[in-house]
Amino acid sequence: MSTRGQEVFRQLREAIARGDYSGGSRMSEVEIAAAFGVSRTPVRAALSELAAEGLLDYTPNAGYAVRSYSAEDMIGVFETRAALEGLAARQAVEKGLSEAQYAQMKRVIEEADAVLRNPGEIKGIGAYWGKANAAFHNPVSEASRNPHLQWLLRKSRDIPMVQATLFRQPDIQRIQKAHDEHIYILEAIVGRQAVRAEALAREHIYKAGAYVVARMRGKAAGAA
Repeated sequence: MSTRGQEVFRQLREAIARGDYSGGSRMSEVEIAAAFGVSRTPVRAALSELAAEGLLDYTPNAGYAVRSYSAEDMIGVFETRAALEGLAARQAVEKGLSEAQYAQMKRVIEEADAVLRNPGEIKGIGAYWGKANAAFHNPVSEASRNPHLQWLLRKSRDIPMVQATLFRQPDIQRIQKAHDEHIYILEAIVGRQAVRAEALAREHIYKAGAYVVARMRGKAAGAA
């Protein structure tokens, strides 16, 4: 892919993961090319790559659309991600966090502590927590030193609708619980408790998945 195609791909990928495009949304080559100020060639390459990653569906004569996920689909997504995040936590214990990785995770926890004491004082608490959450989990997968696992985790973390459900309409109580879970996970990793770290990471993702599924089912029931 050309440099322009790579930039279009990156920005579209982030937008889809954030939930800027709802499931089933058509991805118009013409509109995207105009928005980015590029020809349709790099856009076509980016859309093809996004489809290869599973973020878009392609239908002949209809083009690309953002993949839709049901609540039942999401159960499978989070069951898989829980296993992957658990493995990453265990391997992070076995191989050890670097000083930089530990410092980043500790900083996320300290900053979140301060924010959650007065959550009403920060605008966009959901957006803040989305970034903080990624900043906490990324060092764990990096510390696994397992490139294939990191690739699989990236795919499972960027499923459309997940970030929008978790972070766009934030639940402060849910964020507080997730923050507490981060503290326990870091304690287990630093304490070289591999089995505990894996179990805590799996449970952490399982709870996030249960929350997403419940929100999706509630929304579907309200629309019925």
